[in-house]
Amino acid sequence: MVAKSKIINDINNVERLRKLVVVGYTLPTSAYIIFILLSYLLGYAKISNPIIPVLLFFIVSPQVIFTPYFFYVLFKEKRFGWLTLFIVLVILPATTAFIIFGVKLFMMIWMFVFVFPFFLFCFLIKFSVEEWIREYNWEQQLIEQRKEWEEKKKEGLL
Repeated sequence: MVAKSKIINDINNVERLRKLVVVGYTLPTSAYIIFILLSYLLGYAKISNPIIPVLLFFIVSPQVIFTPYFFYVLFKEKRFGWLTLFIVLVILPATTAFIIFGVKLFMMIWMFVFVFPFFLFCFLIKFSVEEWIREYNWEQQLIEQRKEWEEKKKEGLL
């Protein structure tokens, strides 16, 4: 039985967030490595590079897809410090640069510069989310032990 927790409001959302954070910084890194290898091989074979739009999708999609869910979970869990860090580290620089420089930012070389803060945020929050889950599990164990102790006390075993 899961009791009401002071640490986490919805453990299922936090567990999903932990999985998404891992995907958020491993998938684009893998796509970048594949991009470098395929670009080298295609360049060596003197074949045009049709893979760039697909790899660009894999590199940028975690940011676009996971951002609303990050906001949802962090707001629901009342982790406003992490929300502020996400806005300052990821959203504010990208929107400011887009307003200043416009469409020129969509060149491939700039994509990695704007995706890096998202990777950094995912890396940093991963450890914090794991700590939240660890504290939640400890709290649930403590609640269960207290219930068992109360039951034994009522039965007269203690």
